[in-house]
Amino acid sequence: MADKVKGLIAVLAPAPICDECIVEKLSLTAVHQASHRARELAGSDGFERAKDHCAFCGEARMVTRRVVR
Repeated sequence: MADKVKGLIAVLAPAPICDECIVEKLSLTAVHQASHRARELAGSDGFERAKDHCAFCGEARMVTRRVVR
């Protein structure tokens, strides 16, 4: 599952996605699964987490994105 979360965020780069939308897009069963994996990615390989608007649902939430440089 970690690879699926990482892959989704990488493909969407640089668009931010919230944990709830990760759950929906990957058909996961719980938000904590996505949240845990996204937190693990933060700070490595261009992945970051911050409070921002999700590119999919538009809600102001904690989102994860991969910054492409």
